Amino acid sequence: MDSFKEQIVRKNLSQKDKMTKYMLMVASVALAAACFLLLLGSPFMMIGVLAAGLALFGGYHLTTRMDVEYEYIFTNGEVDVDKIIAQRSRKRLVTFKCSSVTAFGKAEGHEIDSDTTLVYATANEEDLIDYYAEFNHKSLGKTTVVFTPDASILSLVVKSLPAQIRREAIALLDEIETDDEDEE
Repeated sequence: MDSFKEQIVRKNLSQKDKMTKYMLMVASVALAAACFLLLLGSPFMMIGVLAAGLALFGGYHLTTRMDVEYEYIFTNGEVDVDKIIAQRSRKRLVTFKCSSVTAFGKAEGHEIDSDTTLVYATANEEDLIDYYAEFNHKSLGKTTVVFTPDASILSLVVKSLPAQIRREAIALLDEIETDDEDEE
């Protein structure tokens, strides 16, 4: 039986990202106003209007590029991680087979080696749990993916892991569920 599931996770902006976005908007409006006002009444006023429009469009384009979503697609034991920018462009970050995973667990407190390629594709939200999967990728070498799967994607991934890692992951998930029940 084929297994297919997809999930889209919106990346929450950090305070620094929000401030950067705000400053980009302010700067583009200020640049547009300066372009327009400097050439107001001169024979080059059309150039000023064009430059002001370009400044506003550039500011809009830059601020919307900060709107990022990650899509996790599970298909028959294989996970694709895509980055979607401003709902306009999509880029495949990595694809891995769950059967090739060498380590899996909660990302919190997990140390990543300096020689490892890191693919960070999380929601950046404190209430959600981030997980990591380590594996050897044919072009990236030793790779660690940090992601925020929901329960359905997580269960499919865990079922597809190698036996020893699956047992460890199931024990970890049981521990997380127990912690969640204790908090309620």
